Amino acid sequence: MSPVLIRIDVTDTLPPAVSAGQRLYVGAWLFVPTRLPDRPTVSVWLNGGTYDKRYFHAEVPEHPGYSMAEHLAASGHIVVLPDHLGIGDSSRAPRQMVVTRQVAAKANHDAMTQLFAQLREGTLHPSLPAIPQFIKLGGGHSMGGMQTITQQAAHSTYDRIAVLGYTAIGVHLTLGGQLHSADPGPLDFSMPDYPVMDRRHLRSTFHWDDVPEAVLTADDALLVPVPYVLSMQSITAGIVSEDAGNIDVPIYQCLGERDVSPDPWAESAHFRACRDYTLHVLPKSGHCQNFASTRSVMWNRICAWSESLDVPDRLA
Repeated sequence: MSPVLIRIDVTDTLPPAVSAGQRLYVGAWLFVPTRLPDRPTVSVWLNGGTYDKRYFHAEVPEHPGYSMAEHLAASGHIVVLPDHLGIGDSSRAPRQMVVTRQVAAKANHDAMTQLFAQLREGTLHPSLPAIPQFIKLGGGHSMGGMQTITQQAAHSTYDRIAVLGYTAIGVHLTLGGQLHSADPGPLDFSMPDYPVMDRRHLRSTFHWDDVPEAVLTADDALLVPVPYVLSMQSITAGIVSEDAGNIDVPIYQCLGERDVSPDPWAESAHFRACRDYTLHVLPKSGHCQNFASTRSVMWNRICAWSESLDVPDRLA
């Protein structure tokens, strides 16, 4: 299944200090299902740090079955994979340092609002008819989980959200068999917008021990530059705790058996406005669940979880 690249102009929703006279776009891949339910789910997924949207559509030579997007589309989801502002096919701001998590969330909310309107009108893609009602599922992995929480708390973009491989407590990394806080402290604005990243030391956090070497090599090839501010905010301890407490839609949170939360069973306390919270600890998975041997368990659980929920009051 080949994705379709779409680009959505979000300039007018952003402060002039961000756009600085430049048109800014959110780029995204669209996956159109061959089977369209009467009331489909529009499934939007934001990638984590050091990745772009390919995290959710990984293509590994001689190792098929690593595309979460294809899996969900085969289940009837209309899948959208946006790049964060400043990453991949999305525009880089003239001064990327001013693109905080709130600014990036505002840009993505505007992009998805426009996309939802096009879907209702039947102008999103030639193979999609006008769809007046659909369920909006927003999710993200790692830094994308931070952005999903930030966006939903500020803008109520979605009817339900999925937080994968992220923690409201504070990101911890497995180094030498021990968990260590990744909190970087205050932002250093003397840093370049896009510092050079090296994630070789993160393999023990990112991957379970049974991930094939060919998959690890393919994963290494997905490394992209990440804006300094978003990257550092994503590992700042407790940065989304207040936002998490303001989210009142159903939440599915999936953490790998070895992941970034110091206490997965304490995560639910941060989502105190949510009356339908599900925790799933994925066996034999590191932080990057999409590369785990058990990845399809999570993908199928996401579909089953979403389908099990009552039809929300707020439909598109």
